[in-house]
Amino acid sequence: MEKAMIALRQDDVLVWARDAEGLAAMLGAHRRENPFEADASDQLADLLMDARFVASGAPADRVSMGSTVSYVEEPSGARRTLTLVYPDEADAGGGRISVLSPVGLALIGRPRGAVVAPTLPNGRQLRIRIVDTTRELEPLREAA
Repeated sequence: MEKAMIALRQDDVLVWARDAEGLAAMLGAHRRENPFEADASDQLADLLMDARFVASGAPADRVSMGSTVSYVEEPSGARRTLTLVYPDEADAGGGRISVLSPVGLALIGRPRGAVVAPTLPNGRQLRIRIVDTTRELEPLREAA
């Protein structure tokens, strides 16, 4: 029997099923704590609804939870490196940004070479190109 191949486009968001489980648990807890607050968790939920999921192993060229990501701001050429983490692990000074931050939301599931344009809290739009991504295996998040 022949397997059907699904062609991925460069702009497809591809999320490891293990990350999706952890993110869903985090979103559930966040919404229980903030039931009337519309925020980045709504954007992440929408992103996950549109994403494609992979069952085994996060694709090496995609940004996943725990990934260390290097990107270049365009057109300035400023290069930054950060690690994508859950909100309770975020430490901007330590280079650990939340998946619920504008940059975190723009990066999750994107491949090396992708250009994304998150809007920052001050209204400024940042244009960044993902140069590299490496991942350390994060433990699966438990449901809260």
